Amino acid sequence: MKITKYLSKLAEKRTRNVLTIIVMFACASICLGEHTITINSALTPTIDDNGERVFPFVAGNSNKPDGTVSYANIFPLDPNNNTLIIKEGAKVGQASGAGIDDGSNFESMTGNKVIVNGGDFTDSDIAGACSFVLTNVVDANGNRVEINAGYNIRNVHGGWTSNGTASDNKVFIKNDVTIGRDVTGGCVHGNGNAEKNKVAITSTTVGGNVYGGYVFGDGDAKKNEVTITNATVSLNINGGCVHGNGNAEKNKVAITSTTVGGNFYGGGVGGDGDAKNNEVTITSATVDVTVFGGFVRGNGNANNNKVTINGGRIGGDVFGGFVKGNDKGNATDNTVTILGTPEFGDNTNLRVLCGGICANDRFDAFTGNTLVIKETKAITV
Repeated sequence: MKITKYLSKLAEKRTRNVLTIIVMFACASICLGEHTITINSALTPTIDDNGERVFPFVAGNSNKPDGTVSYANIFPLDPNNNTLIIKEGAKVGQASGAGIDDGSNFESMTGNKVIVNGGDFTDSDIAGACSFVLTNVVDANGNRVEINAGYNIRNVHGGWTSNGTASDNKVFIKNDVTIGRDVTGGCVHGNGNAEKNKVAITSTTVGGNVYGGYVFGDGDAKKNEVTITNATVSLNINGGCVHGNGNAEKNKVAITSTTVGGNFYGGGVGGDGDAKNNEVTITSATVDVTVFGGFVRGNGNANNNKVTINGGRIGGDVFGGFVKGNDKGNATDNTVTILGTPEFGDNTNLRVLCGGICANDRFDAFTGNTLVIKETKAITV
């Protein structure tokens, strides 16, 4: 009976794998479950086919004491409830709280964390969880990335899957960190849904795009949130983006004292579908190009979206809802509200502030659309 109880407790402890990488003064310390392993040297790079040095992939569900992952023995442990902590002095390649590849029988990756307090990521990615499985659906739900320091970080994903659902993933970045490319709360690289993901960025530079939820194929992006303060984003911000066909609904984006080099979307659909009930709030910020509450590139509806601008500068046009497709689609019941004394354009071209617009004037872009200008002094549009 005592042995049974002991084994039960041991199994319970091992359901949560905790991997800590600490490389300081040529010493690395890794904790796996309740065990601690000390390594007296930094992670060793390999040489790829081009003669370049490549630092190893590390993952919370690796069964190796240093957390490294190889194609001969990739992600062998349970991809749920793992934590990967990387501290100042570490030098690694891609890092993930957990991951799975083709051949795995797991159908979900849940509750994984990556906490970054320093380290060199050698132009590699960070993900709370990532699935490279192409043969079946794998969900990435409830994973988390926290970045407080570190450098040479390329992309950051709260949860990333090839096909499936990415939901309730979170990304938090602060403290003057620079991200080379994109930041995504939840990413589906194929078909599936991205829902209820969150991204919060403070005092950070992002060299690419920021997405709350992103679906590269067909699916829905719903109820994702992005909050950015005192930051710079070189390209676009999108609360919920579907690159193919689907719907972008109830996504929220709020930025304060931030500069955006590209377009700004509450929710956007690249193919056919609806963009509705999305919200954009811009406070004392600069957006160099165009602001869309809801955007549909193909055929569909952009309805009930809201854009609020309080101060700052908008370099392009502002649309509550925008439908670009020619075959069908309405843009109705959208609201654009202007507060404070924002600047629009560059004083050489007139800009458009519009509740809703359809590229084909046969469709409804008038019903319920509202442009509200209040509490402002002189503004130029």
